[in-house]
Order: sequence, then structure tokens, then C-alpha cells
Amino acid sequence: MKYDKLLYFCDKCQNMKHLKGYQVQENALMIVEDPSGTYVIRNGYFDYIQLSRSGIIKRALVNLAKQISFSLSELAQVLHISERTFQRYADDAKLSADTSERAILLSQLYQRGTEVFGHLDDFKEWMRTPLPVFDYQTPISLLDTTFGFQLIQDELGRIEHGIFA
Repeated sequence: MKYDKLLYFCDKCQNMKHLKGYQVQENALMIVEDPSGTYVIRNGYFDYIQLSRSGIIKRALVNLAKQISFSLSELAQVLHISERTFQRYADDAKLSADTSERAILLSQLYQRGTEVFGHLDDFKEWMRTPLPVFDYQTPISLLDTTFGFQLIQDELGRIEHGIFA
């Protein structure tokens, strides 16, 4: 896989359009300009594994945080790094495999949530609402564990199929 100018995370490449010579999803959430490389994730866990191992560039993660309205503090909590450590990275520095993997999980979650809710803003609001299904915690507060990610993904599946708890 060649990486050139965009960072793009997606689960399903549907509604394709041409963007700078690459096929990308029309409603893609996670696109950033990145002089060091293009990351095009089509379908397949091996692409995610390769991207996790090679590391995501800090600038891409900052762009993701802006798109999903995460503060630096919230992002640091999800990524399991301190705010100060994150701030010390240069914009073009590659993040560790663990941090990159969590960033991909976050991107996938918000992509899925946008598909289920129809609009990113609706999903962002839901993520910040205390819900009975999560013991009156906000979904965003559960993102510090992979179990929390899975719990939210499971709930999105129930919502998609009209099964409300």
C-alpha cells in the first residue's frame, strides 16, 4: 500500500468519488492533508494493522480531534497518553502503534456512528448524553477502554436495527 497525501479512515468505501486521484468515500470524516503520506484504508483488517504498526502522524490525529469535537484532554484520555506528551510530538511525528490503533478505533467508531445517525453532529450529541443503557454515563466517557468501544459499537448495532434497551 502506498501512502502519499491524505489520511482517510473508513470501514466501507461506498458512494465513491474521485479526490486527488484516489477513490474515497463521499462523506468521509477523516481526511487530512499530510505532506509525508496518503493513508487510504479500504476494507480489510490488514490495512488497519499495517497503518497501526507504521504509525499515524500527529497532524492527522489533531484533524480527527477537530472533526469529532474532542478536546486535547479527551483525546489524551482515549489514547492513554498525557496531554503534555502529545503536545511534545512534532506535527509530522509518527505516533506509537498502540496510540495509532486507538486513533483508528476512534475514527471507526465515529464513522459508524455517523452512518447510523445520519449526521456527524447528531452522533456527537449522542456521545455526550448520559444514557440509561450505559448506566447513565456518557458514551464518550467509556472510550478509555476497548470494552467501552465495543459496548458503544454494540449499542449502535441495536439502534440501527431498531432494538432499544
